[in-house]
Amino acid sequence: MSLRAKRSNLVLFLLSLILVVAMPSFASKKSRLGGYDGFVDRMGASARELGRANTGSADTSAMPGAYWNPAILAFRNNISYSLHAEKRDLDRAGGSLGVDGKIGTRMGVGAAVLYRGDWDFKVIDEDDETLGTASPMFTMMYLGFSYRLTRQDAIGVSLVMSYDNLDVARYYDDIKLEDGYRSPVTLNIAWLRQINDKWSIAVQAKNLSFSKNLNAKWTKTTSSDNSVESTEGFRPKTLQIGLGYQSRLFGKRANLWLEAIDYQMSEAFIACDPDEHYWTARLGAEYEVIPNGMVRAGIDETNFTAGLGYKFDIRISKKKWPFDINYALIYESEADLWNPVSFSVRGYIP
Repeated sequence: MSLRAKRSNLVLFLLSLILVVAMPSFASKKSRLGGYDGFVDRMGASARELGRANTGSADTSAMPGAYWNPAILAFRNNISYSLHAEKRDLDRAGGSLGVDGKIGTRMGVGAAVLYRGDWDFKVIDEDDETLGTASPMFTMMYLGFSYRLTRQDAIGVSLVMSYDNLDVARYYDDIKLEDGYRSPVTLNIAWLRQINDKWSIAVQAKNLSFSKNLNAKWTKTTSSDNSVESTEGFRPKTLQIGLGYQSRLFGKRANLWLEAIDYQMSEAFIACDPDEHYWTARLGAEYEVIPNGMVRAGIDETNFTAGLGYKFDIRISKKKWPFDINYALIYESEADLWNPVSFSVRGYIP
């Protein structure tokens, strides 16, 4: 690599790190999105991507592909697996499990399950008395398919369904509460292009439904005897654009990942009013400090992340079984919460 190219890579790397520091000032001007973004999008599905600010949509090696971007699945050459577990403050836990594979030479398929739950949630009645504790939980299930259009391009679609259980009905004998709710199936449609060995770009339209204006909206029946008013479930239509840059800095791998996200809070097909949209961005960086060993950092709106990862190659019966172990640390600055435990294991079956 020429000296000029090295300098260009260094400048790009430093500018991106400056953006990481500056981004909260822009994000703080936007209104808060609400429960969906915190419950699903910020949870992530692997400590590897979480350590670099939850960025993975433009990375062909992100796992599980059905979650990050279904178009990734067409770039798989082997069966891959990923397992993620984390503990967050306020007695919250989460995790994910994913399996990806290929079909023929152009197609890929994958499935993933995400989990988030609380194990010490106080149940308080209308008299402000504590009835006990509950363990509410929330899961999202992904089934993804992808097709390779060219050596560089792939399109994909994932079917998504959620299930949540509040675990509070047992405390109300006089009301027939329903603990469990299941959402209808929604769609994520995506495209990914590996432009060259350095640049990649991805575009996703997420949370599309088969209903009017493609809105993912449904009714949650709170009680079987209609004694409690029903509520509505809603997922905002989302446009996500990802950009990746993979290069070398001082002879070591140096990667940058950027994602811009638009949540449309209106039920219109396309809302032109800026007040009906919530915009945010994520920026992550990673650097190979030792062979096969990475350090990561990033910012997801006002959440700061850091991470570590190491790749192993184990030989069994003359075959390589590569896998990597990753760790992520998250600091939620607005809530002043540290989330120190997030681990994932990912690998390929030769």
